[in-house]
Amino acid sequence: MELRQLQYFLACAKAGSFSEAAKTLYSTQSNVSKAVKGLEDSLGLRLFERMPRGIRLTVQGERVYQYACKILNEVQALEQISGEESASWLRISFNPSSWFANQFVEFYKKKKDRNYRYQIYTAGTRTVLERVRDYLDDVGFLYVRGRDKDEFYYELERNRLNFTMLCSAEEKLYPGRGSFLYGRKPTEGGISEEDLKKCRFIQNDQDDFSGAGKGEDSVRDSLNLAVLTNSDYIMEKMLKETDVANISGSYLSGSGASRELSLALPDREVLFGYVQRKGDQTDTGIREFIQFLEEKLLFRNESDV
Repeated sequence: MELRQLQYFLACAKAGSFSEAAKTLYSTQSNVSKAVKGLEDSLGLRLFERMPRGIRLTVQGERVYQYACKILNEVQALEQISGEESASWLRISFNPSSWFANQFVEFYKKKKDRNYRYQIYTAGTRTVLERVRDYLDDVGFLYVRGRDKDEFYYELERNRLNFTMLCSAEEKLYPGRGSFLYGRKPTEGGISEEDLKKCRFIQNDQDDFSGAGKGEDSVRDSLNLAVLTNSDYIMEKMLKETDVANISGSYLSGSGASRELSLALPDREVLFGYVQRKGDQTDTGIREFIQFLEEKLLFRNESDV
């Protein structure tokens, strides 16, 4: 077995075809096919099913995929040791969140004298789960809506991950400065469904467990959606300069982008916490970062997270 075979195997699994993998590897389809065939022969396993259009992993292939990810990431970590003395890498992914970004910057400044290196990745919930599962990240921080817990915990079990909740909050409405709701005071009561129908919205396109199309959230499904984005910067810019509004798990709290209003709607709980692989030991740097967030949350009202 060669590392090149594992690299080609992973590229094929991600691309879904030998030809597309060959493009990303700057190789030929023939070379890619030979490398995968060599790996299959070496392991005595069939790793891919050949489909009319492309390929997909077999059950055995899915297991090999997880091990291959771990092996190549460990090799990468070994290569990074050179010239870095005893540097420790903190690999973190998280849902788009201005609050979380602010906390990371503060943690970095507080620990700048420590020999830490950081890999920070922003993504939707499913991608965060996959990155932690595949050893690309050590920990993933997520916002999970209460109504989506069953599906979320199913995905955790399927990917052999644990979720530790740090706090619970509520979904909030963030009206843009041009919105008719921007002048509404929190003391005037929560925003009703009728008010929401009059708004145009900007939402995060990586709200993976939204129940969209399942009839599970008629309010969110009926929003007049104007913009879909995975950019926190675009979100804040639009809220500062236009009339769009956003409903989220306090993603924007502390960003200065918009004021925060409660919703006069039932069951708007949001859980905030982190996922890790089952059985993994938490490195010192990651433990310090988690403890740092826990301390921050102690001094904040849950609804501000």
